[in-house]
Amino acid sequence: MGLALIIYGFANDQLPLFMLGAFAFLIVGVIATLSSLDIFSKGVRTIILFVMMAFSVVLIWLDYKAIKDPLDFQKEKQRRYQYVIQNLKDLRQAQMAYKSQYGKYLGSMDSLMDFINNDSILLIVSNGTVPDGMTQTQAIDSGYLAIDTSKAPAATTIFDQKYLSDRKVPFSLDSLAYVPFSTSMFTVEASIIERGKVKVPVFLITDAAPYDEMDVMMVGSLVDPTTAGNWGE
Repeated sequence: MGLALIIYGFANDQLPLFMLGAFAFLIVGVIATLSSLDIFSKGVRTIILFVMMAFSVVLIWLDYKAIKDPLDFQKEKQRRYQYVIQNLKDLRQAQMAYKSQYGKYLGSMDSLMDFINNDSILLIVSNGTVPDGMTQTQAIDSGYLAIDTSKAPAATTIFDQKYLSDRKVPFSLDSLAYVPFSTSMFTVEASIIERGKVKVPVFLITDAAPYDEMDVMMVGSLVDPTTAGNWGE
């Protein structure tokens, strides 16, 4: 039985834990055969019994770990990625605010954080309405419409109470640039591409320290004019 399992394991590239169990079956079979021939004394058989019991416990533990570890990994991944995705959304919000004011995106984390912390955003507030038959300019000249402009700090304008009210994880401006649960910063890139002979600014923000290297979170693209994240939004 054990030999058949070993041959099957090698032929089908089975996992190491399967191969270990196959070898255990083979060893048990050999020992049982030798024991039936009275080759071992009672003392030796007792020792072998204890060794095999200990080996069985190890196999059970390894089998338990083989099932539990992937489940724990996925659970921790979901917990961490909730924070990572939220940071990516916040950084995207800042990029879009910068573009609305300057017509392009920023290509480094330092420049993006400098904009958030030290720049201001132009706010336009209109009072009144445009009567039927009038243009906006005519309404302003006639006093029906007043347009006021002012500047407000970028940080409090981008991340205002309305924006922060929908989030599921705490907001921290000081740690916004960093990948949660690491000391690495998100990678920020920006470029200009052409679509239909029109130059279009694009950006890409990437998790530089992914918990799962096979599933790296990012938002934006350097080849398509999109601001969507790759987490399925």
